[in-house]
Amino acid sequence: MPCRMSRRILRGRGWIPQARFAAPATSAGFTAVELVLVIVIVGILGAVAGPRFFSNSVFQERGYFNELTSAVRYAQKVAVASGCRVRVNLTAQTYELHQQAIAGGGHCDTADSSFPLPVLLADGQAVSGTAPSDTTLTPPLSFTYDALGRTNLAADQAISVGSWSLVIEAESGLVVTP
Repeated sequence: MPCRMSRRILRGRGWIPQARFAAPATSAGFTAVELVLVIVIVGILGAVAGPRFFSNSVFQERGYFNELTSAVRYAQKVAVASGCRVRVNLTAQTYELHQQAIAGGGHCDTADSSFPLPVLLADGQAVSGTAPSDTTLTPPLSFTYDALGRTNLAADQAISVGSWSLVIEAESGLVVTP
């Protein structure tokens, strides 16, 4: 059996086991020029193509559409629950919900046509909203829901919010979305 000491060589300060495999003569890696070039290309792509992929205007438009749809449905529910008519005012950039005034005895003032009371959410905030930039609502419209949930519209009404649309059925007041 060969001596263990014969497999070791003296290097520097002590005995170190002899390497079985030699290290390659060349090292693999990237040069600084290659790394800088890749960083510059990624930066240019990020500046030019990034905003096209990460634009949130479509999401904001869809969010406003959902918000408006919920508000119109809420107007119908409030009219049925309270027995007071609710007016929905839609402009190109905003929406608002208002209710008839309350007369004596907690009943609605049917003679009131000014709708002075804003419809409130459970947290006390008035139901209203503003469209995000580059989003418009067409056509501007004002209609009311009665105590039975019907509208005063003469015919079904299509409303567009950007590329999204909803239909309010005149007789039933139902809000239909795609």
